[in-house]
Amino acid sequence: MDKSEIVKNLKQIKELVSDTPAIAKARMDFLIEDIEKERQYRSNQGRSDRQVENNYKILFWSVLGLVVTFLVSLFFPWV
Repeated sequence: MDKSEIVKNLKQIKELVSDTPAIAKARMDFLIEDIEKERQYRSNQGRSDRQVENNYKILFWSVLGLVVTFLVSLFFPWV
């Protein structure tokens, strides 16, 4: 079964059980939305894209600082 068929079946089930409690309807909507949503190949483990981007920026500057420190200590061993 592909995604479109599963979503179609879930929508049909949702129509059939129209007299269910609101929580069940909300769960059906959540399932349909979750299946339709495109997923990233690699998970961010709950982090937002902005937070992941900021973490990579901090990593870049940290590694750059480490490389500069290493080069300074290599060229100026008395420092």
